[in-house]
Amino acid sequence: MKLFTKILFNFFYNYRYRKTQNKNIYIKLSKKKIEKNYNSNAAKKKIILATQVGRGGGKWLIDMINKCDDVKAFGERNRTLEAIFRYNCSYNKNKNLKSILNLIKSEALSDWRSSQISYISSPYFSHGIKLLEKGLRPDKFVIIIRDFNGLLYSLLNKDWYKEKIDLNLNKYLKKTPKNFLRNPNHFFGRYINLKEHNNIFQESSREIKVSIFMYQTLKDIYKGLLSVNKNKIEVFYLDKADQNYKYCKDFLRKLGINLNIEKKIFLKLKKRTALPFDNDKTYINKKDLIEIKKIKKKYNYYLTKIKSFT
Repeated sequence: MKLFTKILFNFFYNYRYRKTQNKNIYIKLSKKKIEKNYNSNAAKKKIILATQVGRGGGKWLIDMINKCDDVKAFGERNRTLEAIFRYNCSYNKNKNLKSILNLIKSEALSDWRSSQISYISSPYFSHGIKLLEKGLRPDKFVIIIRDFNGLLYSLLNKDWYKEKIDLNLNKYLKKTPKNFLRNPNHFFGRYINLKEHNNIFQESSREIKVSIFMYQTLKDIYKGLLSVNKNKIEVFYLDKADQNYKYCKDFLRKLGINLNIEKKIFLKLKKRTALPFDNDKTYINKKDLIEIKKIKKKYNYYLTKIKSFT
């Protein structure tokens, strides 16, 4: 029953969520025209980029922002291309970089037709912060963070790494493996270069794999932020923000956004983006817990570093 409810919720939520996406009317323009339009509009309009490890309340924050005036927000607008961008960045490959930058610019231009602020969010931006900062010059960079345990159980409940595949992460792949042809973003978004953990990743349990991914991704986010002006960085901490009207109102004010909806409406937004059992604790054996505790310590080190930007 729980599985059926989850599938049904995801189907209707994703359908409803995608229906709110702005149509990208600039995508067919030449790269030169997109660049020219972007540069002329960026001086008087705002673009805010957001990223996270994942499962940090990003969609909830987007729903919140879209209740505000003069701003258009959406996440994972081109998820497969964004996932390929993360995959390439994790291997230090700048393949098709201009194309993804122009794609994001065209999305911002589409938002700016009806709004002053374009808010573009994607967990797949995690490994390319330095490139996005240089190529897009965003007004703000939002980093969405979450405590280790909550994120771990949330990703496990989303069935991360349940598939059994034989994969060498030390090898950069240009094509999507057959197992992932239906959902290529699942491959390019999850089976990234995990640096020193590449060799042990394949032999590890699902729980350890998720923990490794979380730590390495948060580490890359922090490293990317070192290339961004500190005044442009805003950290959204889900564990503090969760159903906290004042925190969210104060946070959005830092982005130049006024949360002018009533508290009653604000409190209902979460029901649109999360099910109660998304964060249920799952069983992890004692041996894995010992290893996960070591990874958690590394994760918390970079979590503290990122919190220091606030």
